[in-house]
Amino acid sequence: MNLGLSDGERLYGAEAINADRRQSAILPAAVDGFLSRNGVSLRELRLIAVTNGPGYYTGLRVGLSYASALAESLGILVAPVCTLYVMAFSYLRTEFITVPVLRAGRDSVYCAAYRGHNEIMPPLFCSIEDLTAGILGDLADGSNVLVTGSDALQFADGIERRGVAILPTPPATGMNLAICSARVRAVDPASVKAVYLRLPG
Repeated sequence: MNLGLSDGERLYGAEAINADRRQSAILPAAVDGFLSRNGVSLRELRLIAVTNGPGYYTGLRVGLSYASALAESLGILVAPVCTLYVMAFSYLRTEFITVPVLRAGRDSVYCAAYRGHNEIMPPLFCSIEDLTAGILGDLADGSNVLVTGSDALQFADGIERRGVAILPTPPATGMNLAICSARVRAVDPASVKAVYLRLPG
């Protein structure tokens, strides 16, 4: 669980919290404590950014439910940000085409591709073989490509055979999410929908 705070100009800070299976129990107190340590109250918030996937059911459900309920109570909007975009954000000023990857089961992934802040391949669900044998080869034809995300290490051999670099960064950071929120359209909290890697059961 990652928290970040920005006012559009100043970056206050970020925290990563190991919540395990306790997200719903500790999230409200974690947000209150984080804001307090940065000298900001809930009532001062003007926008809440939250990742809306792709991702796993429990984490997304808890995060989206809390963000939507909090925004509703404060009378403010929510900025739903693609998890893959947040993962790629740190590298979007480089010369690379950035391909964030999230594992979606034993043989599948979610991925996207960005050149700068331009989405050149929208988020898609595909097999690992399709990613390593086809997509990365097409993207790397004449371009420098960087795959990011800790899940990519699980099939690094297939990626590196394409001459593609890997930077196994954490899935997302609160600071990147706070910054990304300025680049997406804010919406009514009730309209936010999740993109799941897989449904429970």
